[in-house]
Amino acid sequence: MNISNRTILPCLGAALFLIGILATSATAQQRVDETKAAPRDGLVKIENLSGTVKVIGWNRAEVSVKGTLGEGTERLDFEVRGNETVIEVILPDAETRRRQNIKRIEGSDLEIHVPAASRLDVETVSADITVSEVTGNLDLESISGDVDVGGQPARVRAKCISGDITIAASQGPIRANTISGRITIREATGSFDVGTISGEVKVRGRAIEDGNFESLSGNMWFAGDLTANASLVMENHSGSIELELPADISADFDVTTFIGDIKNGFGQRAERRGRYGPGKVLSFVTGSGTASVRLKTFSGNVEIIKK
Repeated sequence: MNISNRTILPCLGAALFLIGILATSATAQQRVDETKAAPRDGLVKIENLSGTVKVIGWNRAEVSVKGTLGEGTERLDFEVRGNETVIEVILPDAETRRRQNIKRIEGSDLEIHVPAASRLDVETVSADITVSEVTGNLDLESISGDVDVGGQPARVRAKCISGDITIAASQGPIRANTISGRITIREATGSFDVGTISGEVKVRGRAIEDGNFESLSGNMWFAGDLTANASLVMENHSGSIELELPADISADFDVTTFIGDIKNGFGQRAERRGRYGPGKVLSFVTGSGTASVRLKTFSGNVEIIKK
């Protein structure tokens, strides 16, 4: 077969161009796979701007980081300093972006195994945070990413702006706050404090000693049982409140709405706040009345369900 230079050169140029594209795409993302010895009950601090952060507890005295650094990322810093392990996705500064003509920075996805008793401090902007099988204290914060917690952590503090917070269970106190995201707690124990501006809040709990809800316009729902001297407070501005309690609960109830109705499954009927006012009030006691239940909403309805 006769192949002229006129045919070879364009093909060679195209091949070199394709090799250049493949080389660029191969270096666009960086794979990470590192493991280091770490204290079994130390503090693990993780920072990632966007992408995902998945943390799993295990029974080794090691921290393992695997995953992919997104296109445009500078590097991953991973250090163990005494009782503290630091994992941080480093992004290039503005000058480096200009010099290297970096047009965009993609999210990084990390899967991190830590000793089960570790304390966690995780901060992200738009990266989702998932934690499971970690029994130490958790401090989790994301701006627009979601936070999802499973297992039996000793304490949970979770904060989001527009992301959703889901907590499956906890051995100890839970504190969760969002601006517009939803909060869902499936198995609270002991005490919890939840607050949101416009997101919906749902909590299922057992042996609750101290429960506190605050919302501006999101609906609230609680189902569970209270200890003998428990305190449960649910305050809303324009959302509804729904409460499910055991039939044998012993509690002192104080319920108020400014504009809204009150339905009471325990039988006692609400009264109007005033002769011409739209709001209602309801006070009653079940059993010995040792626990305290305070429900208040400005313009939403309140429903108490006897289970």
